[in-house]
Amino acid sequence: MSASYKYCFGVAVACLLLLASVVLCASAESNRDVAVSSISDAEQAVASAYVAVLDAERAGANVSGLLVRLNGAAELILEAHAAFDSGSFGEAVRLAGLSGGVGVEVEHGAGLLKVEAGNASVDRFWLYLGVSAVAVAVVVCVGYVGFGFFKKWYFRRLLKMKPRVGKA
Repeated sequence: MSASYKYCFGVAVACLLLLASVVLCASAESNRDVAVSSISDAEQAVASAYVAVLDAERAGANVSGLLVRLNGAAELILEAHAAFDSGSFGEAVRLAGLSGGVGVEVEHGAGLLKVEAGNASVDRFWLYLGVSAVAVAVVVCVGYVGFGFFKKWYFRRLLKMKPRVGKA
């Protein structure tokens, strides 16, 4: 091999190594951006799920199971942050995806529980309305029958009285 060929080969290898390092750095930066975006999306999903659970709780739903799942999602976000800080961007993206999925599921479940709680309160309203209507009807009927008995008793007592005629 000639010296110029060795020189060209060395330059070519150096250029390839430089190009490979640039591509790897760009790829690592791209993975870093994807991880940041995934973690941010997961945090948004969990935050909106917390709001949905709060609304469902205000509607009267039992949200204890949803809160347990949300705490699990928050732990996954913490693990994703730890993986990101250690440079494991792929693991951070995976954990953030799991957390975001749990957040979306919990938000959907909270919406269903809120609707069920609303339906239960409407059912209770109609039950209370019916019971109140029956109670009012019973009070009116008992009052009417009681007044009839009182009137008969009063007239019998009135008829048994002897009139007194006073001298003027």
